[in-house]
Amino acid sequence: MQTLPNPTIELIEQNPDVKSFIYQQIAEFDGFVTPQTVVAVVARDPRKLALQYETEGREFSRSDLKKLYRIAIVLNEADTKMEAEGVHEDIYQAIKMAKDNLLKQLVEIQDSVISQQDRIIEINHYLQHPVLH
Repeated sequence: MQTLPNPTIELIEQNPDVKSFIYQQIAEFDGFVTPQTVVAVVARDPRKLALQYETEGREFSRSDLKKLYRIAIVLNEADTKMEAEGVHEDIYQAIKMAKDNLLKQLVEIQDSVISQQDRIIEINHYLQHPVLH
């Protein structure tokens, strides 16, 4: 049985503008990842959202789902995995939405881990030692 190629995967892998945009977007994770973190950008089938949309009571048409890009950004390190998706008719917007959704999760985790006292110490450190460019 032959599988049909996914046009979104081909667009991600072969379009230099899309590749460049992806690299720009994932660069924003620098403060949240280590050299051991594996970052993956995954194209998923938007038609598989039909059941979820039905459950949520969202109005949609199956033919419109085919026109969407469903992009996930996945961070893997050791036994830890985080991911977020973006769904949009523009691939660039879908990628940006996935990045924004994942950054939001990472910031929430960071905010819950770093105490107010730690923030004040860090701010004072930078105020006392300004960096010259």
